[in-house]
Amino acid sequence: MKIINSSNLLKKYIELYNINSIFSNNLEKYMSLYQFKKDEHLFTSSEKVNYFYLLVTGGTKIILNLENGKSLLIDYSKPLEMLGEMEIINNPYSKYDIIATEDTTVIGISMSIFSKLIADDPKFWKYLYSSTLNKLQATVNSNIISSSYSFEHVLANYLITHAVEKGNEILLESTSFNDLSQILGTSYRHLNRVLKKFIDQGLIKKDKRRIVITDYEKLSEYYIELY
Repeated sequence: MKIINSSNLLKKYIELYNINSIFSNNLEKYMSLYQFKKDEHLFTSSEKVNYFYLLVTGGTKIILNLENGKSLLIDYSKPLEMLGEMEIINNPYSKYDIIATEDTTVIGISMSIFSKLIADDPKFWKYLYSSTLNKLQATVNSNIISSSYSFEHVLANYLITHAVEKGNEILLESTSFNDLSQILGTSYRHLNRVLKKFIDQGLIKKDKRRIVITDYEKLSEYYIELY
């Protein structure tokens, strides 16, 4: 972890993501910018969480370590997701390994300070409630789609939900295809078959560890809207 001492860059991210709208009061003076290198841990399972983070560039993967020694990849995180929010109200020790999938920048606030600042902040708790509800709904929707539709629909829904805009491209970046097959509950071979099908249809292209959506409208025909 490296501290980035740039108040201008911090202000840029605060304005870009309208971060002040999350809180009732301006918390900028308590915020710092931190950078994590690819494969560096932001949180380590069973260790105390000392910072609350807002992810502003890059991405992370969330891994649950099981008692039998195996590890389960839960999901990826992207801007502007919160990291450490559950440890505010639950056990302060992380249940997960959270690891940078690329060089990643976060806004961080010391957890000991942050927990006091937001204790009586209805605006933040409303934001946290809404964010948690959206994640829960996304998980429920994913399970319904996985059990009721073809894998083409499963993959398309994941790509559309998780892709981000960068310049003129809409893409899923720094993707390990082994990790992606684990998240989507399929084999690496089957994932590649469907990816090739989408490439042949002109819906996406693979560029090293990136999946770029080249025809968003046609890919959206596979998208399942659940209510």
